[in-house]
Amino acid sequence: MKTKTQSALRNNRVAIFEQKVCELLSVKPTVFNTYVKEHKGYAYLLRAWIQEMYYNGKTPSEVATIIKKSNLRIEAIKVGEPLYMTG
Repeated sequence: MKTKTQSALRNNRVAIFEQKVCELLSVKPTVFNTYVKEHKGYAYLLRAWIQEMYYNGKTPSEVATIIKKSNLRIEAIKVGEPLYMTG
């Protein structure tokens, strides 16, 4: 049985991991958080995927590299446009 403290620590670790990924992508973590709440869609899926990568043992650097190589338009987050795929 998990305690509330264990669950809170785990959630905090995931949040820190996400922050590191955002920083490596040159996106402010607070902007990303607001962005996910406002736009949902690909942004919400990206957050879920980043969390999954944390649980699979990836490093923030590995995750950021994969995202940079993808067709996902990360620049959209910085200008407040909906996140979308290129080509």
